[in-house]
Amino acid sequence: MAKVTLSYNFSDNLKKFIEVSEALRQKILLTPIPPKVELRMRWEATLQKIFWAVSLAENPVSKSEMIKLLAYPPKKLTEFEKDIINYKKALDFIKEEWLASPKIIVPERILDLYNLACKPVFGPSAASFRAKRNNLKHFLDYLQMGKEHPIVQAGISQIQIIKISPFDNGSTRVARLFSHLSLYKHGFDCRGLLVLEEYYRTDLIALKEAIKSVDIDKNLTFWLEYFAKGIAVQLQKALEEISSQKFKTDLPSSFWKLNDRQKQILEHLENPEQKITNKEVQKMFNLSQITASRYLSKLTSLGLVFPHGKGRSIFYIKA
Repeated sequence: MAKVTLSYNFSDNLKKFIEVSEALRQKILLTPIPPKVELRMRWEATLQKIFWAVSLAENPVSKSEMIKLLAYPPKKLTEFEKDIINYKKALDFIKEEWLASPKIIVPERILDLYNLACKPVFGPSAASFRAKRNNLKHFLDYLQMGKEHPIVQAGISQIQIIKISPFDNGSTRVARLFSHLSLYKHGFDCRGLLVLEEYYRTDLIALKEAIKSVDIDKNLTFWLEYFAKGIAVQLQKALEEISSQKFKTDLPSSFWKLNDRQKQILEHLENPEQKITNKEVQKMFNLSQITASRYLSKLTSLGLVFPHGKGRSIFYIKA
């Protein structure tokens, strides 16, 4: 059974990258952004995360194709399109369930990410997960008992899952998703604008060398320096985009606009305990099932509501 070191040195480089990231995070959080602009920037950041994640898996797709899929998802999806949609579901799950969450992380939460992002394509991997569960629990317990910086915790989590490889396929994808979960849990989501996947894909040789260094050096220092540098680099990009407020997509302005009824649905969901179904939307506005579905689909596409359940039991809560 795979066992990976948890030791590392808090090197000058690691300290520097963390300090830079903290300063950038504060600027990002304190910079005023009009709500409509922030909505679009978060949506585009999610698009970027998915695009670069798919690119890392060497699946050919253009940004224009992905934009069309996420903005106007068809009823019938190809396997590749399902892969993209499922990755977004995993990102939505992280945002909804783990942003500033006090919950303890157990190995089954890693399995949740696999089930959302990988199981529909690769199939179940329960036997492999059970065989590696104790190793996963070991590093999760270690991190949650300590006081490591959120960046260090996220970096350790990612490399541990990569090296332990708890699934037959998709462990690396789950590892990257879990690093997002770890950052979100500690409030390091940076308004949802941190796109680490781009950093990984920009220099695959550097990524592979950083992963290999764990086995060569018998510690995590070089990997954590690489990971922390990536956060600093991508937060700098996010801050520049906030300052310029230039968008990367050319969707029509109508895509971002809500009609009065869609706004009323959001108002109805202001109470965190409130939820709504398609039938309730139909009754509220005397709509057909198709029109109610269109309204809810639009709100979901924009990341304003999250769907729960399947089929007729599906309901929506505010993001």
